[in-house]
Amino acid sequence: MHSRAELTLARSPEAARRARRFVDQVCADWRFTALTGDAETIANELVENTLRHTGCRPLLRMERRPDGMLVSVSDDSPERAYVRQGDEHGGFGIMMVSKTAAEWGCTPAPTGGKTVWARLETTSPCQ
Repeated sequence: MHSRAELTLARSPEAARRARRFVDQVCADWRFTALTGDAETIANELVENTLRHTGCRPLLRMERRPDGMLVSVSDDSPERAYVRQGDEHGGFGIMMVSKTAAEWGCTPAPTGGKTVWARLETTSPCQ
């Protein structure tokens, strides 16, 4: 069984929907069904942020861990992701990620881009 899965998404209106379907399939394959909803929410928000705030194609990755999984999106933009105060124009994406994940962060890439990641925990991979 693979412990990593990734998908490069096009800059299109269907990107977030494709990301959610990909997450759903990977969670089913890994038997992490209890994490599916949270993982879909995180992937959706991170992909939408990349599409909204960069000119890049999002690279969605999932990594299986003994205590859960890591969901991340990488792009070529050096602008760091951060929690901001939401308003009528949006701004709730990273806030949702921070409330859903056990932990999240933004790691700069040596090439100048970044990876925004979120860790989800479970007590059993068969939940």
